[in-house]
Amino acid sequence: MKLKIIITSILFFSVSLSAQESIFLETDDGWKIHSKYVKPKKDNLPVLLLLHSQKSNYTEWKKWFNEIEKYGYGWFALEFRGHGVSTYKTDGSTQTYSSFSVSGFDNDYNKMIRDIDAAVIYLSSTGVSESRVFLVGINLGANLAIKYSAINKNIGGVVAINPAMNINDVLTVSPLRVYGRSPILFVTGQNYKKRMSEVMLLYDIAKKIGGITNTFILTEYSIKTAEDTFKSTMYKIFSWISNPVMPEVTNTNITLSTQTVSISTESINTSTTTSSYIIVNTETDEDNNNEGKDEE
Repeated sequence: MKLKIIITSILFFSVSLSAQESIFLETDDGWKIHSKYVKPKKDNLPVLLLLHSQKSNYTEWKKWFNEIEKYGYGWFALEFRGHGVSTYKTDGSTQTYSSFSVSGFDNDYNKMIRDIDAAVIYLSSTGVSESRVFLVGINLGANLAIKYSAINKNIGGVVAINPAMNINDVLTVSPLRVYGRSPILFVTGQNYKKRMSEVMLLYDIAKKIGGITNTFILTEYSIKTAEDTFKSTMYKIFSWISNPVMPEVTNTNITLSTQTVSISTESINTSTTTSSYIIVNTETDEDNNNEGKDEE
């Protein structure tokens, strides 16, 4: 899908390590989408497109900003239609998420993929190729990241933190079945048992479609919102983004005398391979004692 974009930029300094650019994107269905952007330190580094939860805004990710910048990555944090400052339309009217229908496959929540597309198109216009864009979404944002990436297969990859099968009729099972082999990392928390069970099911679906070399899962002690994410979790995510695809398992036949021995690289390094697919963290450092709130 292609969207009309109107961009207004204001540079200012904040607690972020770098200058943030304030951007307004105009979608073809008449929404003005407010976003913040910090460019990557090098032209070949990725940009993390941060997608917040329902009833939230871009500041949900504020704990992430400096950490992303320390890695040299760029970040683009948008506010979905009806959230934060994104309450204005081109016809002069205003609307907030409180009036959105939570049912219907073409409701305003499903249309938020247009907001994502507007951001991707903007980044492309500045020289950031789609393959350098990684969608990082939490809760509703994670569902939307999966749905969008099932449509636009040029995206570099997806980090889906606590997605669900259904949030306000934004579904994930069908999109995952056509997702393909693009890299995807699921992240969930052991303290959020109901959601964790759904994430594990989604992971299994994605693994069957994309294979174990493109599908990953990271389980943490506690995570419900972007604000209560462990810093150690962030670093694992950033590291995965730098190399999101595991090498294919290869088999080598070695002939010894009259016997042929089949050696698999998977069996040689079993512990490393397994931990790359499923990482369990039981840390409880002082930065991450807040469990956050369950999403409605």
